Amino acid sequence: MSQLECLREKLYKVIETGDTEYILKISQELDELILNYMETQVNTSRKSA
Repeated sequence: MSQLECLREKLYKVIETGDTEYILKISQELDELILNYMETQVNTSRKSA
């Protein structure tokens, strides 16, 4: 399972518990992963232009 899928699954599970602190923690991890992916895509686009 990819890291993205793993974090998404964790987020869904923790949302069910209602633990807002842990929801925030997992959400931040997911945000960082998405940001890193987007930065990689931008850098790849710049190199090929």
